[in-house]
Amino acid sequence: MPRRVVASGRSCLECRRRKIKCDRSVPCAYCIRTRTECTYPPKPTDREAVSSDHDPLLARVERLECILQSLQSDLAQVRHRLPITSDNCQEQEGDQVGSAVRHDLRCSSPASHPPRSFAGRLGHSFPFHLGPSLPLGPLHPSPPVISTIWQTYLDVVDPVLKIFHVPTVQRHVFSLIRGQPIRDARTECLIFAIYYSTVVAMSAAECQSEFHEERATLLSRYRMGVEHALLKANFLNSVDMMVLQAFSLYLICGRRDENGPDVCALIGVAIGTAMKIGLHSDGAATGLRPFEVEMRRRLWWQICTLDVRTAEDHGVEPSIMESAFTTELPSNVNDASLDPNMSELPQAQLGRTEMLFSLVRFEVSRFARRVVFSDRFCSSNSYPILNETQKCKAIDKFREHIEKQYLAYCDKGVPLDCVTAAITRLILVKLKLAVFKPRRDRKLVMPVRGDYGKACEEVLHHASRLRQYERGTRWLWLFQTYVEWDALAYLLLELCLGPSWNPSGTAWRAANEVYHHWKNDPDIRRDRRWRHIEELRTQALTVRERMQGTPPTSNSREQSDLDATVVADVPVHNTGIPQVSNSTKITEECSPFVSANQRAECNLSTEQASAICGPTSVATEATARPLAPSAIPSSGAELPGGGTACEWSTGLFEQYWQVAEPGQGDSRWWL
Repeated sequence: MPRRVVASGRSCLECRRRKIKCDRSVPCAYCIRTRTECTYPPKPTDREAVSSDHDPLLARVERLECILQSLQSDLAQVRHRLPITSDNCQEQEGDQVGSAVRHDLRCSSPASHPPRSFAGRLGHSFPFHLGPSLPLGPLHPSPPVISTIWQTYLDVVDPVLKIFHVPTVQRHVFSLIRGQPIRDARTECLIFAIYYSTVVAMSAAECQSEFHEERATLLSRYRMGVEHALLKANFLNSVDMMVLQAFSLYLICGRRDENGPDVCALIGVAIGTAMKIGLHSDGAATGLRPFEVEMRRRLWWQICTLDVRTAEDHGVEPSIMESAFTTELPSNVNDASLDPNMSELPQAQLGRTEMLFSLVRFEVSRFARRVVFSDRFCSSNSYPILNETQKCKAIDKFREHIEKQYLAYCDKGVPLDCVTAAITRLILVKLKLAVFKPRRDRKLVMPVRGDYGKACEEVLHHASRLRQYERGTRWLWLFQTYVEWDALAYLLLELCLGPSWNPSGTAWRAANEVYHHWKNDPDIRRDRRWRHIEELRTQALTVRERMQGTPPTSNSREQSDLDATVVADVPVHNTGIPQVSNSTKITEECSPFVSANQRAECNLSTEQASAICGPTSVATEATARPLAPSAIPSSGAELPGGGTACEWSTGLFEQYWQVAEPGQGDSRWWL
């Protein structure tokens, strides 16, 4: 039997792609068994072998050269906005609403120089600067899988992230499905970003069912693909729209990948590239083609929204200054109304389009810049500096605008419309909670307000109802990491007072249901705040059992856990939450989003069915009224709340502050 040739040192490309052990035969045993072409990467030349010890150093030097080149023009653009002070650091006061992270000493706002903050962190957080460029061919899936990925992208990603023109990109996808090679690096970047974002949006079970592979394996493969495709396209120096679309999609969706990109470090690259391309200047004023104007607006506002979201996460202020851009919001039109050769933009529609969800996100992010960040940020952007009452009124006015402009046209029979309306109203309630949120620096005797606990209960209740709406779960992937930390911690703290605060028990059920939703999530359990949630809940459960005359045993705790799945026929007092009984528990057959006929069959009242989905497709003032405005006070005068100083222990206070105090990088209000 002839002796088989053994390759030296490296696995074949197929075994590397499959992440299995290769016997390095030519061909290898796996490729023989699967009848796959067995190909090995080229051997290094003698010169390359001799210089291999210096490769990491050379790669680092080349990378730094690329960084310096990309930042040179950006620094010139922002230099005039740098503050003229003797010291770029100043003390951060703690009385400003919406700051997600408190620093004892904070450098001058990153809004002045985003590229500089990026450069300082890049060496430790850039996820794809090491190693040689990989051949991307083996990372592409088969044509049938590409077809499935594309259809899934259209179903679950594109409706909530309108970042490009689907008919234009679809031509590239169909060419790939027909077996035609990708001819340019820019297209390959976007194709891999589509693969990656689609897998991010899918559950582990869906990945196994559709692709017969583990979700983690698919994420790793397509993450590697998009990263190396971006490197191949020289994205740090690129001024190509398609490359920036791919990079932005990678960052936005990578937030849901625990091994994904460091968005805080890389958002500066996206902003800098967008400004180099000129996205910050509205294309209509510069004579660009109408189609290009619209695509530039979409991409710019996706980056702006990510900038605000990242700033809230990490306790800094948005990098993009109001004075730095003139780009208008995209038009409310469907992709079918747009064509690359059009001579003028179509008239924006009133009502439902494919852009409705994204436009609501853009409007919320633009408004949030004015109410959730510091007074200093507002002053720097020439926004009015508002007190709590004024911010509350501004939120009410903004809610009326969103209701009339967008949500009044939502159709209860369309699942995406129901999700859009439900999430938007929930976020607007959370915005007001952020305004009135107790803060330790205010030197209050206790962190309570008259209706704050009831408002927290409302937030948890509606969040739970939204998660139970099975027809809308496919679009909730974008919000899966948004834990209601503040509301849950505060409600558990209030429950330590016993049933006197909430005799009906609705608060306990709301808190317990949200607790059980998150407790099995490994990412959430790794968050250091979860330990404090556990301790608050244990104390609240002990108080509950003592008040009921039941000794705290494991069985009683298990029974209390079961309470989360049983909702009693008890009215909710002054929270704006509709009554829910066992017969109206949310299921696929009977939900708050069902049609009128289904609602009648389930014995749901109009008020109950509208609690989340809200207005019908008729735009009237009556249908566009705000959600439960009485649940949250319009002033900050209702202090203190139900407890007294002796009823609150220092330990409970500390558990609450460890969860709710700024500095935790939580997602308190975001859409």
